[in-house]
Amino acid sequence: MQITWKMTKEFIRKDLYRNLESCSKKDVVKAFCSRNSTTGLLVYYRICHYFAGLEKRNVVQFLLHSFCYIRFMHLQERCGIEMSQRTEIGYGLRLPHKGGIVIHIKAVIGNNCEIMQGVTIGNNIMKSRDEVAVIGDQVLLCAGAKIIGKVTIGNTVIVGANAVVTHDIEDHMIVGGIPAKPIGKCDDRFVINKGQQE
Repeated sequence: MQITWKMTKEFIRKDLYRNLESCSKKDVVKAFCSRNSTTGLLVYYRICHYFAGLEKRNVVQFLLHSFCYIRFMHLQERCGIEMSQRTEIGYGLRLPHKGGIVIHIKAVIGNNCEIMQGVTIGNNIMKSRDEVAVIGDQVLLCAGAKIIGKVTIGNTVIVGANAVVTHDIEDHMIVGGIPAKPIGKCDDRFVINKGQQE
């Protein structure tokens, strides 16, 4: 899907609200100027994602993209988060903690998801380097969770701490263990800071 600049600004607003419960102009400026915050990382991801999706860029756009990409890479290093400007991520992504997060370039992540520290969304190198997860809306990946290979995670799902997901997960499930198995039903009460962003 081609992301417009209007959509980019709206996604930034929704990301900030999910992370800060606020999305004022001051919050945007503070995130843009940040040297080590996950909100800053998200702002630069959104801007780089927009520029990377353009078929053609003029000189000004090229220079802005270059500046933002350098900042994006710097913030990844400072936050301990590895992700690509080309990864498809829906609005309202929440990154409450830093450290050890790896997101494959070809992963697809839905709206209002939350990714805790130590989470990996990667490939199953024994099967394919390019086939990775498609994750639905309102999914919480708890600390240390691993999503491996070509799996589909439905909407409103919690993947428990240190769980390893290697098979599809239906909507409205809580899963845990190695390999991850259903341990209960899930509603959307865990999705914080959502109400005013819609």
